[in-house]
Amino acid sequence: MRQFIKRTLVVLIVILLFCAVLAGSHLLIDEKGYVLVSFGQYTIESTLVSLLFIAVITVFVMWLTTKLAKTVWRVIRGVTARRTKKRQQREEDAFTQSVWALINNQPDSLGYTLQLSEFPEKWRDQQLAIQAKAALHIGQKVVAREYLQQLSESAQSKVSELWLAAEQDTQALTSLAPQAQMKKASPTELNAYVSALLQAKDWDTLQSTIEQRHKQLQWSGTQWSQFFAAYFEAILRHSDKDIHALYGAFPRALRGQSHEAYVHACVRFGHIEVVRKELLKMLKKSQYQELATILQYAGGGDIELRKAIQAQLKKQPDQTELLFCLASLANGEGDHGLAAKIFDSLSSAPWQALWQHQAEIAFAKTGQFEKAYLLVSNVQN
Repeated sequence: MRQFIKRTLVVLIVILLFCAVLAGSHLLIDEKGYVLVSFGQYTIESTLVSLLFIAVITVFVMWLTTKLAKTVWRVIRGVTARRTKKRQQREEDAFTQSVWALINNQPDSLGYTLQLSEFPEKWRDQQLAIQAKAALHIGQKVVAREYLQQLSESAQSKVSELWLAAEQDTQALTSLAPQAQMKKASPTELNAYVSALLQAKDWDTLQSTIEQRHKQLQWSGTQWSQFFAAYFEAILRHSDKDIHALYGAFPRALRGQSHEAYVHACVRFGHIEVVRKELLKMLKKSQYQELATILQYAGGGDIELRKAIQAQLKKQPDQTELLFCLASLANGEGDHGLAAKIFDSLSSAPWQALWQHQAEIAFAKTGQFEKAYLLVSNVQN
């Protein structure tokens, strides 16, 4: 490049000297027909031939100068374009690596990836959200809030789970409520709103939203079961509301969707008497496995149900599911010795994961810590 510029300058100097010679040639020879050009206080005298040569050479010099300028500009622009392309490639690579890290649930690598390069400008909100997620993963909630606050207004309503994880329930609900409360809200928007209400423990708004908008959610049976399991458990743990009254106030469609979760919650939190008829009906229909599944986390006992199970055991003394149900109720009533004996007898049968929780309680409460430890070790292994 430098050699080219040097050669070009030499050519220009030679051309200028040649033009000067032509312009002054009329002084050396007696040539007729000179031209006089005057403007203001300046005059130019030359022969017609010299003037034509000078005009041609001037046009050529201007053309050559333009070509030289374009060449230099092209080189500079090429260098800039290469640098821009490398920067854009780094941005694209950072975005791609972060997406794969999210897909593979590797939040540890997110922060490192984003230290290497920024995302493309159009993905700026996504970068801030990913940085917030990475900060939450390592427990830096204050840092996560700072990232979330930099999001654009439209993007803030799309990261409700991050706002909630950063303990900003109000912000999450504020950003979600306008869209979710519209009549034509999408199932995705309603889903996020319901999840935010549940985590924020806004029971009244949550109940009214579920009752009025449940058809718009378009949830599967599994999704409804998961929601109601979390809903009833949260109410029993964090409020003094009566879940029996709440359940009874549901529309018929919601009672059907929430029935299983309601029964499980009642048994788990020691309200077996409320759903006793349901459990006795299962026992009468020999639905022992279903009954055992419900009683595996029983938080209390019930005398009538226990007597009914014992009556069935007289007819089927080796029925393992019935033995487990009796042990669960014994634990709930505080009779851990009986529960431990039952689990000792069950140890000769193929062990079921369903029995694990109640067996650990029975052995730990009766001082048989070695057996409890072995059960825990087996689960971990």
